[in-house]
Amino acid sequence: MNCWEKKIIDAFISRYMAVAPRDEAAGTFRNSMRLRSVSIFPDFDQAVPDEKESYLEAAEALERKGLIRLSWEKREKGERLKTINCVNMEKLFEHLGMLEPRRKADLIRLLFRNKLTDLERGAEAGARAAEDLSVKNTIAFLRYLAEQFSSREVKWDMDLKAAEDFANLLDVFLNPGRSRSMTTRALSVSLYNDSKRMENILDLFGPALSQAQKQGIPLPDFSFLERSFPETLISGRIRLEYLNGRLPPLVNAAGLILGLPAESLKEIRSVRTMSGGETPSVLTVENKETFYALGDPLNYGSGGKARYDCFLYIGGYPNKAAATLIRILAASGFRFFHAGDLDPDGILILQNIMDIAGRPVSPLRMDAPTFDRHLPLARPLNKVMLHQILKIRKDTRDIPELSALIRRIEETGKGVEQEIIDYR
Repeated sequence: MNCWEKKIIDAFISRYMAVAPRDEAAGTFRNSMRLRSVSIFPDFDQAVPDEKESYLEAAEALERKGLIRLSWEKREKGERLKTINCVNMEKLFEHLGMLEPRRKADLIRLLFRNKLTDLERGAEAGARAAEDLSVKNTIAFLRYLAEQFSSREVKWDMDLKAAEDFANLLDVFLNPGRSRSMTTRALSVSLYNDSKRMENILDLFGPALSQAQKQGIPLPDFSFLERSFPETLISGRIRLEYLNGRLPPLVNAAGLILGLPAESLKEIRSVRTMSGGETPSVLTVENKETFYALGDPLNYGSGGKARYDCFLYIGGYPNKAAATLIRILAASGFRFFHAGDLDPDGILILQNIMDIAGRPVSPLRMDAPTFDRHLPLARPLNKVMLHQILKIRKDTRDIPELSALIRRIEETGKGVEQEIIDYR
């Protein structure tokens, strides 16, 4: 198959993959499809003669194979194509060694149905499903796949082997102990003898997971397969109290900088200050360099920094760890202050912190006087960066310091990076 033959076939398959789910939902079956030649080769008129000839020869070769029919412009037969018609899409898929999406979906549903039957026959699985939420959700999701998996979830490179591999992955949730103390890639090797196969399988079945979620189907918790380990930093003389009081609090009497991963924060109930004040405060800091300058315990008593009980590193838009700690601090009664870049994204990060905390956040040195003082060192913002201003809500704009700052950013088209600001 030459280049133009592949492009013509790919154009039909791409269009078919887009409309087949809609037809299936409407209860219709479309086995023929017509495309305008210009949609496949839009630059035909400007192309060099050799390229035109290659395209037409490829179309005629596919016609001789019985895969398509050609319709020529009047008076230009053999020179300019009008439309290309595929009268049998199933045959076109067969030519590529592929199953038509609906046929493929039928076989995949059958595979999941057989898997579900095997599980339901097992008394052990049934007993565990009654008491283990992970097992129960996995079986509910498998039942959904067995009944409702359709061509809308079928991707080009999805085959029955991929469905079998996905079913093997679901076995992990039926036997949780199997995956303990294993990295995602090690588990992938254990299941498939391929360290990247699991990522590929999750990508292939992403649409099925999305559809199930939209319909309120319980899903297995795939989060443990994510190769992402968000962490954040906090400093201050604080103590972290565990859920249910099972353990003594984690006390940071020296106010050192602590690194906390999202996984550990699942066990934290609240944050308290060593001073025991009724209205503790936290300064969230956007950039790491500034956080280390402000959060250093040797500096707590100097200047305005003494007003904050702890300092939290945000690192831009809060990751899962930072967001979790923001919620814990909010629930623990902390007042929020924020220091960030003096640009649209810096303001949007403050807005994001307000949304996560569910309470007001006061800006620190995010104001017009600080902006003007550093204007000679400000950086120009491109149109994309300036367009971010449109995402700033009215309640954020109404904060006096930010209202004036936004005006100066719009007037100058510039932004000031936090790292050059003196917070003393």
